[in-house]
Amino acid sequence: MINLTLHDIIQHFARSELLDDSTILAADNDIKSSELIISGVSTDTRTIQPGDVFIALVGPNFNGHAFISEARQKGAVAAIVSEPTQTFIPEIIVSDTKLALGELGAFVKQQVNPKTIAITGSCGKTTVKEMVTAILQECGSVLSTNGNYNNDIGVPLTLLRIEEHHEFAVIEMGANHLGEIAYTTKLTQPDVATIVNADAAHLEGFGSLFGVARAKSEIFKGLGPQGTAILNYDSQFHDFWRGKLANEFIYSFSLNEAPGGNADYTAESVGLAYNGCAHFIMHTPIGEMNIELTLPGLHNVGNALLAAALSINVGASLEHVRDGLAKMQNVAGRLHVKQISEQVRLIDDTYNAAVGSVKAAIELLSQYEGKRVLVLGDMAELGDKARYYHEEIGTLAKDKGIEYLFTLGVLSQSASQVFGANGAHFSAIDALNDTLYNTLYNTPENITILVKGSRSARMERVVKALEESPVGKLDRSRGLIAC
Repeated sequence: MINLTLHDIIQHFARSELLDDSTILAADNDIKSSELIISGVSTDTRTIQPGDVFIALVGPNFNGHAFISEARQKGAVAAIVSEPTQTFIPEIIVSDTKLALGELGAFVKQQVNPKTIAITGSCGKTTVKEMVTAILQECGSVLSTNGNYNNDIGVPLTLLRIEEHHEFAVIEMGANHLGEIAYTTKLTQPDVATIVNADAAHLEGFGSLFGVARAKSEIFKGLGPQGTAILNYDSQFHDFWRGKLANEFIYSFSLNEAPGGNADYTAESVGLAYNGCAHFIMHTPIGEMNIELTLPGLHNVGNALLAAALSINVGASLEHVRDGLAKMQNVAGRLHVKQISEQVRLIDDTYNAAVGSVKAAIELLSQYEGKRVLVLGDMAELGDKARYYHEEIGTLAKDKGIEYLFTLGVLSQSASQVFGANGAHFSAIDALNDTLYNTLYNTPENITILVKGSRSARMERVVKALEESPVGKLDRSRGLIAC
């Protein structure tokens, strides 16, 4: 975070009309606000550092004001509150501490003003973010979203991490209700923005697939008239999103369009290596380049085209794109391919599961020789169409020739039921693991296991059990299969 004084924060909040008329520096009046340096911002006393200002957020199940004394003991030099607490620490009293967090993040971003890319989508946005980050690291200093800090709390905290040396910022934006992305993109004010896709995810919050597409389109509200939008030409919502834009600079990417067609960023001569990683010729408005990916899956060609488009529009060259993508490391729990024995290949895709990402993972699984096993946990937040989407996944797995489908949870039973023979459902993980082990021991040929599910399903337990089983201990040194 850049150096700020308490006085800087007070002045910015005054301009933002967050301060009540009665606001004062509530304690330690001997401290001059112009001399009190703030080295960081924290909303969590578990991670607070000396010199931080503590923001007392209030939620349905917590009230940060109860932790201000603890924050002071751990080194907080001031607090931002919506009610005075008289805990002998300087307090800035604001009308809403959550809005204050957002305004402070936006203020820090404005001071440094790095070239900024904003990314949203139902699935794939973290992979695209990591691809863009890898590319731009070939150009200069980059700040990007950590982990799942992509909501109305995480985005401001990410903006607060911007420092003077950062030339680029890559900000991931998620949402589970309308208006959330409109808020975070207003804070971020990106130079380039994109929607990776709109698929069945968080339907309980958005009501329908169109509701998802409409919520994602909010990301373009943060673009100024000279901002650049990158659209997914293959999406059924391309024209809807295009109609939301009045920007001069609009480009598109496509996995399906041929070079020279309707999309600006395309691929030809796409091939897959033995381990599922793609190589292709990338076509762009500034030329073409041979690309080799380190991530498995044909769908990652589309992600790479989008990452190239985003990066090129903030100054990256074709060489930067090529070299960055060639160096990129996989994200834990996202199509992480491991050879856990001579016979058994494991695809760990347990980080999360939307319908689109499950389909892409099944497509990858179907590319491998030998027996293929899909271990599927529940896909969450699909509303009243949950059963339909799970049945769709079971049908797709069957149509793609997957030999076994084992499901865990409640909703996923619909998938194994339509799969038919060699489909089995489990309500307990131990029973699933026992059946999986028996399948491994009774299969003489090579076998590939894909483990997938929403965060709430905790499917990483299956991965851990496999790695710690006698099968996984046979040759743990092999580790990740490099592309």
